[in-house]
Amino acid sequence: MEGSLHLEQYSQFVDKVLINEIYLRASSLNGIRVAHINTTAEGGGVAEILQSLIPIMQELGLNHTWEVIRLSDSSQKFMARLLDLLQGGELGVLPQEEQDAHIEELSHSLKPLREIQADVYVVHDFQLAPLAKLSHHIRPAIWFCHVDTANPNPESEKYIRQFLDAYDLYAFNSATSILKGLPQEDVQVISLGINPFSSKNMPLPQSEGLELLTQCKIDVTRPLITQVSRFGKWKNPWQAIDAYRLIKLQIPSVQLALVGAMQALDDVKSAEVLAGLKCYAEGDPDIYLLHDSTLIGEKEVNAFQSFSSVIFQRSSREGFGLTVTEAMWKKQPVVGTSATGLCRQIVHGQNGYIADETEKCANYAIKLIQNRELSHKLGKQAHVFVKNNFLVPMMILDYLKAISKVAKR
Repeated sequence: MEGSLHLEQYSQFVDKVLINEIYLRASSLNGIRVAHINTTAEGGGVAEILQSLIPIMQELGLNHTWEVIRLSDSSQKFMARLLDLLQGGELGVLPQEEQDAHIEELSHSLKPLREIQADVYVVHDFQLAPLAKLSHHIRPAIWFCHVDTANPNPESEKYIRQFLDAYDLYAFNSATSILKGLPQEDVQVISLGINPFSSKNMPLPQSEGLELLTQCKIDVTRPLITQVSRFGKWKNPWQAIDAYRLIKLQIPSVQLALVGAMQALDDVKSAEVLAGLKCYAEGDPDIYLLHDSTLIGEKEVNAFQSFSSVIFQRSSREGFGLTVTEAMWKKQPVVGTSATGLCRQIVHGQNGYIADETEKCANYAIKLIQNRELSHKLGKQAHVFVKNNFLVPMMILDYLKAISKVAKR
């Protein structure tokens, strides 16, 4: 097996022992065919993961394909409701007629999937959980759950569990999200990782970064708080605005940017959330709601994460939170919450802050704005934490372990 150019470039960041272990595990899987199936080719966390993963897998001799099943508007609305219940924030039921309609739609999508010849199938997230049960062709299979299922609504958990017997392995982003009662030997935690060589994460000269912020109408001479995330209820952008308003009482010059280019086709509620936020902002000229994907690309996100005074992530639920990883990599301490994925990354008081309450969040932000030495110290520690735990090679090693478990059965 030849070396991987994509993997070798990580040698400047990770131990050679890790690189060699990846080569060793990959060599035992040489020639295996793996098919990934999800619902969007761009704009979401799963798509970003696959864009980093697949080129390296190909170079390592593991043949990978990626199929996208696009859902209808009605199925997407049903999935939005399911997500709300799965993440435990709401009571309620899933109407049987909506369940049946979604299953029927997925059944009609199986024909092109039958043309795929793979040794292992990886089905991503709750939207497509029924697939392996609907088709014996999609086996052996891994179900990879990317959302925060630490405290699911019982009705939503019952819906998901009816399909899980068809899978050989269940993958989660954190141990806390593992559904209770799943056999330990059939579970794999796959820690996610970022690609530091992408235009979103590579070092950006300050002059270029500030120019990009200026083009977005930001006053770069004044403090800036930024939250980068989808415009979704679980990202809790309203609390970001509330905290900003408290901060502004003490630091009148502060600005807030909520950055979330609306690219993910499986996010049907984003426009509704954005409209609500525009009303909630009450015309404040220092609140920027940036959502146009033609204006907000990877470099612009890089600039906001690199050159803001404070980074927020106010999620009430979070499977992992790659935008937090990205900001920490850029030496930014994040003021986050106790959401599942954020607690995996933010060590309170060491590389950022955990604060669920609005007032505490505001106080930590004020502290970071006023004490830049502290901000730089925590930011350096945040960078090291990501370097040691959440780059693509760490994700690849966990992923190869999962594939090995299924392939060798």
